Formats: sequence, C-alpha cells, structure tokens
Amino acid sequence: MARAYKILLSNLGYARGISGKFSHHVRYLHRHFYCSPTVQQQALGQLGTLIAREDPDICCFVEIDKGSFTSGGYNQLHALIDAKYAYADIENKYGPTSQLRSFFVTRGKSNGFMAKQDFPHERIYFRHGTKRLVYKIMLEPGLTLFFSHLSLNRSVRRAQLIEVRELMAGASGEAVFLGDFNILTGLAELSPLLDHSGIVLLNQVDVPTFTFHKRKLLLDLCFCSAGLAASSRLTVVPQAYSDHAALVLDIAGTARP
Repeated sequence: MARAYKILLSNLGYARGISGKFSHHVRYLHRHFYCSPTVQQQALGQLGTLIAREDPDICCFVEIDKGSFTSGGYNQLHALIDAKYAYADIENKYGPTSQLRSFFVTRGKSNGFMAKQDFPHERIYFRHGTKRLVYKIMLEPGLTLFFSHLSLNRSVRRAQLIEVRELMAGASGEAVFLGDFNILTGLAELSPLLDHSGIVLLNQVDVPTFTFHKRKLLLDLCFCSAGLAASSRLTVVPQAYSDHAALVLDIAGTARP
C-alpha cells in the first residue's frame, strides 16, 4: 500500500431525518411510509456538511434510496454527487432474483458509494439472505474495500458472517470490511470472524453506533486484515439525520521500498 485513505461509512436511514430519539420516532412515524423530498434534502445537507468536514476519499452508504414510493422517487445519491465526488454507483440491496427489487415500496432501497476517483469495483452477493448486495472496491493493488448491510435474522447473519470471512481471506493483499452488521445480540455473534486470527475489529466495543430511545447498540462495524490494524484508526461520528452513527476510517500510507 502506497498512499493514505480516508473512508466514510454512513447508514442514512433513507434520509428521513429520524435521529433515534423516541420523540423523533413518534413525531415522524409517517416518514417511514412517505418522506418528502424537502425532508430528504435537509438530511442530505447535514450529511454533506459531514462529508465536507471529513473530506474522505470514498463515501460508502447503506440505507440510501435511489427512488422508491416512500421517497417520492427521489434519488438520494444523485443529490449528493458533485464535481469532487464524480464517480459513483448505486444498486438495490436485495438479491438479484428477489421480488423486492421490483415491489413499489422496496425497489429503490439500496447501497451505494461515491468517490473522488474511479476505483474499480464489483457488485457481488451473499449466498444467504434477502439483503445480499456487497460492494467490492479495489482501492489499489493489494488493498480491497468491502461494504454491506447484513440481515436482521440471526441465523442468516451467521451465514453471512462466514461469507465475510471468506471474502476477506480471498482478497489479494489487505482487506477492509465495513457495514451495518446488525449484531442485535452482541459481540458474541462475531465469533466466525474474531476467532479467525487474520481479522481485527477496529471498533471500541464500548462505543455504540445505534440509538433507539435509551437503547444503544454497537451495530456498525469495521474489520480489517491484521496487517492493516496498526496503521488504521476508526472514529465514530454522530449523525443527526439517522439513528446510526457514521464510521470514519483512516488508513495511513506507507512508503514503497
């Protein structure tokens, strides 16, 4: 690895402007069924401020809408792209044969990214689950970034965690995997990854990333191969427009011999 990278992961919560406060969930319940473009624009403006402050090389998004019934057809990634982040991709998060890809409520529910440069990338899919999209992005030879949104079903999630391990182990060189892992029952769920000596969790285990009223959970995670751990730093950044915090990963560059 030659250069340094800064990577942002944000679960937008579909830019509904619901922070996780109980009052927000009550007052804005209707936004789960229909959220006006005006509300989405306000939330995306807050995200834009975060992006401008952190200045990442690549922004990875889960729970982003490319135009569903509930968003009024509003494409949130298109609203974020600008001259600085001109390279982007967005795709429905469900499996390639899932009927949810065409159902009017869920057809726009997506993952996506935007970047300062044209990183080679692939859309790949977990073998298990309903939410199956995984982005594989080659930051440079020998450094691969993955991100995804794992299942709410614990047994499916376990199968997907095994697949995460396989993807990281199969990458050429070093690998990073970011995502909303939905480990609702705690860190013990991560044994398929943490029992594997070549993978390191960068999160501080006492720093939650998700809020629902008084309940705080660690759901948004960053794993890296052991060779990257010493040169990487993860920061959890609150997002006023979502019940999830953002993750900012800094990977220090190294000089080539």
